[in-house]
Amino acid sequence: MTVEYPGDSTWNSDDFRLDILAADAILSPRAITARKQPGNHSNSEHDWTWVLHELARGKDAAKLTRKLASRRSDKPNPLYYAQRTVDVASARLWLIEGVPIDDVVTLLEVRRRFEIPIALCRARAREITLTAHRMITRRKIA
Repeated sequence: MTVEYPGDSTWNSDDFRLDILAADAILSPRAITARKQPGNHSNSEHDWTWVLHELARGKDAAKLTRKLASRRSDKPNPLYYAQRTVDVASARLWLIEGVPIDDVVTLLEVRRRFEIPIALCRARAREITLTAHRMITRRKIA
């Protein structure tokens, strides 16, 4: 398999090892909670709105991540879901405030540097920043 990503970082096969015990724990059977919100919005849409609101009010991203992960045990990997949701929302808010793209990448990288392997952290931060940028651009076009 070949994966191409334009960037300065390089990885080898050791960077993509799967921890089988951790994966089994994540994929263990769980009770999936029923959708509680009435209307046409999904739980994820409600999460997104809540996270944006809390970040805009100055709430701590680490605390929001933990709280969202604990609320979404129905997700296959609640921590990953929460980290990504909080980080995309943060990047979106920073970009709207006029923070340069490279600075947003750095902010995300610094935030997760102790949680995500260094070999993946910068690429992840760049991808999330570009995702947030596309979200903003789409909204302006629509």
